[in-house]
Amino acid sequence: MSVGSPEMEQGLRSILEEMGAPEGEDWTASITRSTASAAWEVVFDGAPRTKADHVDWEILEHESGARFRRLLLGKDEQTLDYFKRSIRKLLWECVQFKDNPIRNHNPKLGDAFEDVVWGLLRNEDMNPIQVRFGVWREGPDGMKFVCKVEYASDRRVPWSWWSSLVRNPQDLANELTRALASRRKRQVVVAPSLRALGRRVARRGLRPTPPPPAPANTAATKEQPLNF
Repeated sequence: MSVGSPEMEQGLRSILEEMGAPEGEDWTASITRSTASAAWEVVFDGAPRTKADHVDWEILEHESGARFRRLLLGKDEQTLDYFKRSIRKLLWECVQFKDNPIRNHNPKLGDAFEDVVWGLLRNEDMNPIQVRFGVWREGPDGMKFVCKVEYASDRRVPWSWWSSLVRNPQDLANELTRALASRRKRQVVVAPSLRALGRRVARRGLRPTPPPPAPANTAATKEQPLNF
């Protein structure tokens, strides 16, 4: 890692250590500064990702995974906050942040809301999970915020959750923590119920099928004339 500033390099290392990677995935990273263009060349090598969700990266798939390359240009992109958001989206694509108008009013506050939600959702058994934020104005100087978390799956029970109107990231973290705990409890109850249902269906499938009723003895039946 070499970008020409020891302080910046330490910050980049700290972000990489904090970010980690999803369980079961191994990643390597390289960050260097080009002497010709002064751009940061960021290269990651690891698990494959959905190309349509990462159009900012040059992606080269290979036998053991994929290589991701991107150039960060200018002072707006060569910051710790921008780097953090970029690699978080790549490494943790299971948590997808869609709308966040909070950042339009206060970028630092918007990032803080995303950080607490990402920290709580990244290791949950939902992939992908989409997150949206909203802003609610209270008078000329007051604002509250709302968060929606949505998980849709064909193979598992979907989950959708709205927060109440909150004033700060910690309030949202408290609400989301309780909501996730409640979801886990329901999952524990639902799983045995589904297994029991499967066993009942299996037992029914093994029951002998009753024989069809014997046909009527037509030979012993007296023919009746047909009257038209």
